Amino acid sequence: MRVALIGPDLEENLSIRYLSSALASAGHTPQIVAFDTVADFERARAAAADADIIALSMCYQIRAREFLDLGAALKADRPDRTVIAGGHFASCAAAELLRDYPQLDLVVIHEGERTLAELADLPRWTPETLAGVRGIVFRGGDGIVTTPPRGIVEDLDTLPWPDRSGPARLIVGVPTAYMMGSRGCVSDCDYCAISTLHRLAPGKRFRQRDPGQIAEEMSWLYHERGVRQFVFHDDNFLIPSVQRNLDRIDALDRAIRRAGLRHIGLVLKCRPADVEPEVFRRLREMGLLRVFLGIESGTPEGLASLGRRQTVADAHRALQVCEDLGISTQYTIIMFHPEATPRTMRADLSFVRDHLAHPLSFCRAEAYAGTPLERRMIEASRAQGTYMAHTYRYSDPVTELIWSSGRELLASRCWSQTNLLGQIVRVDHLAAAFRHFYEGRDVDALVMDFATLELEVNSDTAALLEDLIAICDRVPEAGSPELQRGLAELRERERNAAATFLGRVCKLREAMHAEAYRRIGLARSTPQAAPQQGKLGQWPRHAAAAFLAIGLASCGGDRPRADSGVFEAPPPPMDSGFVDDGGAIEAPPPPMDSGFVDDGGAIEAPPPPMDSGFVDDGGVFEAPPPPMDSGSD
Repeated sequence: MRVALIGPDLEENLSIRYLSSALASAGHTPQIVAFDTVADFERARAAAADADIIALSMCYQIRAREFLDLGAALKADRPDRTVIAGGHFASCAAAELLRDYPQLDLVVIHEGERTLAELADLPRWTPETLAGVRGIVFRGGDGIVTTPPRGIVEDLDTLPWPDRSGPARLIVGVPTAYMMGSRGCVSDCDYCAISTLHRLAPGKRFRQRDPGQIAEEMSWLYHERGVRQFVFHDDNFLIPSVQRNLDRIDALDRAIRRAGLRHIGLVLKCRPADVEPEVFRRLREMGLLRVFLGIESGTPEGLASLGRRQTVADAHRALQVCEDLGISTQYTIIMFHPEATPRTMRADLSFVRDHLAHPLSFCRAEAYAGTPLERRMIEASRAQGTYMAHTYRYSDPVTELIWSSGRELLASRCWSQTNLLGQIVRVDHLAAAFRHFYEGRDVDALVMDFATLELEVNSDTAALLEDLIAICDRVPEAGSPELQRGLAELRERERNAAATFLGRVCKLREAMHAEAYRRIGLARSTPQAAPQQGKLGQWPRHAAAAFLAIGLASCGGDRPRADSGVFEAPPPPMDSGFVDDGGAIEAPPPPMDSGFVDDGGAIEAPPPPMDSGFVDDGGVFEAPPPPMDSGSD
């Protein structure tokens, strides 16, 4: 059976790559079709033309309409074939989607490796045969049918490794791969679609792979693919136990060393409470260069509103530990949460000012389908829109004014495709990898220049938000001429500042790339060129690995890709009327030369707001922005 797996693939989408391997192991023919932005619509449609089954990876609610439109087109092309949806949003809104969108035939709930392979094995799809498949929702003769839930995969190491087909991925010239060492989450925050998803299936909500098996996969990537930087997308690389973390890290380190991996870089995510000096010193020795911390709020009120079980003291301590160890650290402040007030927002900004050396993002807490936050807002009669894009009214009227006044003002800085903070976060990861894998005064100078810019941007962002809050707090009448004059002044100031800062960050990004490629003897405009000067011993240690990665890519017909790395994206606002024609925060900037697509740096990106009128034609991996009109259903 030929199965087209359609989803964003800017950072080696491991969800569809695990599905691809599971299907191939079951004897089917999977095909990964990248649908990174709405600009890929016709290309994705053509690529999937011969598939017997269409499987849409609808993880991100904000891009749901783009995927539904593509599904409708593919169904119209061949009405006889099956269109399946899966992923976070599809799982949490399965019955509603099947009720409202005839192009969908079936939804796979939660993890889909075994379910999708079982569906592809069916000789005929009838209500009777489908009723025997666990973990699906489909249309039966009497309406929507939900089969018994499928238990989770207890032993993750029984799954085949993810499909690694496609171009080699480079970050400042360093071959990079994306990994999963666990699935699920040890927490259950009210706003989180991930923890909501994991409540849909019986079994452990959090599972870890065996360290030896993780090292074996890393070893294959290292020796066969030239990979030197490993980006772990686990929601919890660490757990709330110092000793168990140390034991697991030591086991992984021993296995990595036995496998002959040397001079590698690691990127991971964790909760602030799990940042212990002893644990992070060990990780730093193993090559940790970047971490995303799930901070989310600098106030007890914000943490409570989000259902975030941690303390502000945890966050302060975690950032200080990382700063002391020289580890690049990104975090997000969900400043606009349901109980936000001018006082809590000022307190959030005070937290940020205590940690200006770290890249960060700002966003609003979005009421994703099925989450406790969505349910809470509905029960409190504060919800607006439909299940496709629920938003909510703030409990504080001045906060409502700050949001409505700042939604457009903050777009270019916080949630457009090329938003300033997103660029800073990306280049911060580039700088961390640049410093980790290269040496010399030129490297140090570029890293220091970027650190200076980062401080300036973070300080200016805090000042912009402080001034927005002050104006709305002082003049809380939306139609006031004084308010409108103040906002106009802020918009003009922001236009000038954002353009200046973006110009500077782009120059530094280009300078880092140019220096990195020069040092490994690789001309960016001719990615398969041989080195022109210098002895092998004078090259960076990963230079030969980069040529191995590029050689493999060229043999497969794919040009190497310079990835932006990991951007944990906060949700884009779904109510702004903002039009973004390029993509979400993780979407790559346009090609800057003929050889590579240079995306920027790793970043956990904020999703744009989720209400009516917001049209974003890009989207990606962790923060895709689609049109989310609240009244269109």
